[in-house]
Amino acid sequence: MSNELPAFHDVDVAEKRALVRVDFNVHVQDNEIADDFRIQKTLPLIKDLLAKKTRIVLLSHLTERKIHRSFRELIPALERVCGMPIAFAPAIPAAHALQQNVPAPSVILLENLRAFSGEEQNDPAFAKELALLGEAYINEDFSQSHRPYASIVTLPRLLPSFAGPLFQNEIKKLNEALNPPHPFLLILGGVKFETKLGVVERFISIADRIFIGGALANIFFKAQGKDIGDSIYDREALPLIQACRQSPNIILPSDPIFSNGAIMDSGPETNAALKKEIADAAMVVWNGPLGAIEQGFDQGTKEIAIALAKSKAKVIVGGGDTVSVIRRLGLAGAFYHVSTGGGAMLTFLATGTLPAIEALLPNNG
Repeated sequence: MSNELPAFHDVDVAEKRALVRVDFNVHVQDNEIADDFRIQKTLPLIKDLLAKKTRIVLLSHLTERKIHRSFRELIPALERVCGMPIAFAPAIPAAHALQQNVPAPSVILLENLRAFSGEEQNDPAFAKELALLGEAYINEDFSQSHRPYASIVTLPRLLPSFAGPLFQNEIKKLNEALNPPHPFLLILGGVKFETKLGVVERFISIADRIFIGGALANIFFKAQGKDIGDSIYDREALPLIQACRQSPNIILPSDPIFSNGAIMDSGPETNAALKKEIADAAMVVWNGPLGAIEQGFDQGTKEIAIALAKSKAKVIVGGGDTVSVIRRLGLAGAFYHVSTGGGAMLTFLATGTLPAIEALLPNNG
């Protein structure tokens, strides 16, 4: 798939106006950026464009706990992280004005896209308004590329459009997992099983082992009639697992740790067994923590992260919580690939494509 996508380097953007979809959706504390992982991954493209004297308009969203925030207060922090001046445009007309008044090369950040109703509604009129800001479009926001929003799927059909280097690399690395070397181990954790069901169904005949941990395992325990106490589980997903829960490829925690009547983490027996699978694997894909890390139950997740970092396998890691753990442990550089996507990574692994990919493909306008 990656070879079919028109790449950023195929377009001449020197001294032109470029719309760049990025992921600046960061965790904010007191108007400071708590985790700049995705921003740092985007900087090489931005700096490359500036070297070509491009007028850049960055498109992104900023939403935490379903609350849409303004980028206005975050501009100073973004400038410190990016190491460059960034002009803020509260609306599309303001962006037009800044393009006329700010000398090239320049970086303009449009207001949070989620503040515009046309974004999530995939309104063609809104996409056309955005298109007037640029002469080319580059998608460098892999993490949002599973969403059928205006700036993801309609805007690229209105301009010469390209995949950025980060986007290209994501697809290249994740494509390897679709036809992996063996033994291949898939590790899935977290809470929402519905988002991971497609991955389980696709890899049930591909993976040598699929380890289901975290709150995802609680659904399997419940389906088996085991007592899970007050443990959380995705009730709506319970009927969905019948086809895969009997597979011999699937491994569940053997000694889940309970706290206050609920399963909170994987136990030492489970961790030891999983470490053995990791040691034998040629490739591992991991998405989702093994315990309730937000409540301090992160022992299992940490142990597995360390084991994966030490293994000889090609390890691909994704998911916001999972990546946060490995970054806190200082292990991000130890893996074959750390994806910027959570839901996008899962969607690509389940289907082999994304709405953004389809929108970027030639002759698909």
